[in-house]
Amino acid sequence: MKKIALFLTAFVGLTACQKDFLDLKPLSQPNVDNFYKTATDFNNAVNGAYDALQSSNQYGNDYNTVIEARGDNVLDNDPSSSSGLRYNIDRFIEPTTNTVLRDTWGSLYTGINRCNLILDKIDGITMDATLKARYKGEAQFIRALSYFNLVRLWGKVPLVLTAGTTTEARSYIRNEVADIYTAIEKDLIAAAAGLPASYTGNDIGRATSGAATGLLGKVYVTEKKYDLAVSALTNLANGTTYQLLPNIADVFSVTNKNNAELLFSVKFKKGGTIGEGHGSWFGTSIGDPIEPSLRAAYPAGDKRLPLTVMVPVPTSINAVPRKFYDELSSTSDVGNDFPVLRYADVLLLYAEALNQVGYQADGEAFKALNRVRTRAGVAAYTSAQLATKEAFQTAIINERRLELALESDRWFDLIRTGTAVAAIKVTGITMPDYRVVYPIPQSEIDVYNNKTSFPQNQGY
Repeated sequence: MKKIALFLTAFVGLTACQKDFLDLKPLSQPNVDNFYKTATDFNNAVNGAYDALQSSNQYGNDYNTVIEARGDNVLDNDPSSSSGLRYNIDRFIEPTTNTVLRDTWGSLYTGINRCNLILDKIDGITMDATLKARYKGEAQFIRALSYFNLVRLWGKVPLVLTAGTTTEARSYIRNEVADIYTAIEKDLIAAAAGLPASYTGNDIGRATSGAATGLLGKVYVTEKKYDLAVSALTNLANGTTYQLLPNIADVFSVTNKNNAELLFSVKFKKGGTIGEGHGSWFGTSIGDPIEPSLRAAYPAGDKRLPLTVMVPVPTSINAVPRKFYDELSSTSDVGNDFPVLRYADVLLLYAEALNQVGYQADGEAFKALNRVRTRAGVAAYTSAQLATKEAFQTAIINERRLELALESDRWFDLIRTGTAVAAIKVTGITMPDYRVVYPIPQSEIDVYNNKTSFPQNQGY
């Protein structure tokens, strides 16, 4: 079979999170239809959708380059590694043939296809209604998260909401950004309605209604739909389901997973034979990868600053930021979970949305912002310090940088606020305006070969 664009109809290895799930053959083969028959089949399929998020091309590794290093928090100091693939991304000189970008694109669409298969098939079988709603909600959440990352990284991308055939895949186009966000919103609203508020036992860590609602609020802030963001985030921000841990370092401890601050994390487990761990994030033996301007931005006494300090890893030549420190297992992997969405993020998004709706001196937005600041051991802001909507917005974006450093948020915050070029300039790098989005992988451009419906992003 000819390898076609988007990886949507080529061989799909739906390995479950337990790595015990059979491989699915291409969509055109009969065993795909024959597989989706029982609740157990769908449980395995949903696990396979989570597994895509674990991929080394997504949260397992490459987002550290594609998202975090693209901003002004991290520097790649090794131009010789992998022929400069990651260094070139960090320096805004990557070509359209960069294979890190190609593989991230492919992994995202692999995960989306897994979700599409679930949603295509699940209404055709009889099973417990609550469980069916949960499985659908999990697939909708993962698909929405995947498209949210795709549209922020590349802009217009193919919006594929069913598991298509090879023939159908050839007709895909780059859909408008607004249409992609509409689909993301729809998925998250449905997911919030279908998912449980919490889980027990081995299911702890799956997507919840709170995770879907929180991600929806983040989507609304990205779209500048601030009224809707306030509506989505109010109950989460003011409720008791999620909490700020007294000690911020405890949020990231590998002995304190699934703590009360985490709405959703991508799960990893080190030391097994099933490949559920990952390499040390931001681990390096060549210089300090933390951009000096990040550490310089922390005020005196800020408890978050030590989390950016590089710590040697025993039995390794590498050091890693304390935020993601874990000792290597006997199989040379680590088991940090990746915090996709946590309560501090929700509070800051809520404060930003409230301020954009209407600045209020020492109002609810100040309270939400200052909860994050005081937990970090720094003084609360007053309206005398932040006397305007613009001053408050600047403070919020700076606070997000300090609080969410290394968590794949800074680049997206720079893009949505139109401050990327200026922020990158501080690091000594000149960023061309057009590189606020990545080039569409050249392999996709070549396969579609249609400058009208599938053009390359401007400037590449």
